[in-house]
Amino acid sequence: MDKNSSNNNPKEIFGCGLLMGMADAVPGVSGGTIALILGIYDRLLNYLSICVSFVRKGFPNDKSDKFLESIYFLLPLGLGMLVSYYVITKLLVGSDSSPGLLMDKSTAPYIFSFFFGLVLMSIKEPWSFVNNPEFKNYFIALVGAVIVFFYTRFPIDDTSSTLLVLSGILALTAMLLPGISGALVLLTLGLYEEIVGYVHNVEIIPLSYFFLGGIISLFTFVPFMSNMLNNHRELTMSLLTGLMVGSLITLWPWKEEYGTGSLPENLPFDQISEEFNFISLVITFFFFTFGALSSYGIKYIEKKLAN
Repeated sequence: MDKNSSNNNPKEIFGCGLLMGMADAVPGVSGGTIALILGIYDRLLNYLSICVSFVRKGFPNDKSDKFLESIYFLLPLGLGMLVSYYVITKLLVGSDSSPGLLMDKSTAPYIFSFFFGLVLMSIKEPWSFVNNPEFKNYFIALVGAVIVFFYTRFPIDDTSSTLLVLSGILALTAMLLPGISGALVLLTLGLYEEIVGYVHNVEIIPLSYFFLGGIISLFTFVPFMSNMLNNHRELTMSLLTGLMVGSLITLWPWKEEYGTGSLPENLPFDQISEEFNFISLVITFFFFTFGALSSYGIKYIEKKLAN
């Protein structure tokens, strides 16, 4: 799935960053999922692991070439993510006087349905790495789905610098872990709109606590995940498949309310027609179809770029 490191075209990588940042801005979608779809997930973890190892070992000269190669990949990727995250959260969250697309009942179902279709049709990507699946692969996938389900059932209500560090740890881990959304983590903690506001207003102090958590995650989760992919690849991909399946629960388009700053409950089937009119349902289905087709479009573009 991955391209060779020699194909690290900065423009292509920046484009991948734009797509990942867009996903990380949407509660329920993981940048790690998009990295899997784009075929750069292994490279991302590998290069992050190289950077972490380089710092831990005191910047050894014999590893500087690998470190620079990692930076050549991570810099345009990170820049693309920052640009799209800023722009997309502006569109999704908006302001108190003008709610964004994800906060408005008239538009939020369309955004969720697009990503529901995209993720649903992309579940086969990590599963394709499982050759001759056995009971243990299905069981691990089920565990992954259950993890996401129970995670979304237990929101936390607290605000402090400690929580900002914790949210940074969880959010960055989730951003790298397909199926669990960094934005969803923040939404569950009741910090999604708050963190987005810090980013838009460039509030250094609260952001520093948040980024501290991200650094802690970088030095703990990344080496662990890289080791799992290298030594237990099929079981890891089984787990990632389950996490993606579980994330569909949070991407269900029709919810009881939107723009509350916390994770809303999904509407059951029998109440959807009562809350949303026929035209809205048709448009929602259109966005779902568009999202599903986009998964094939992304793979087609990836193959064209690889040739």
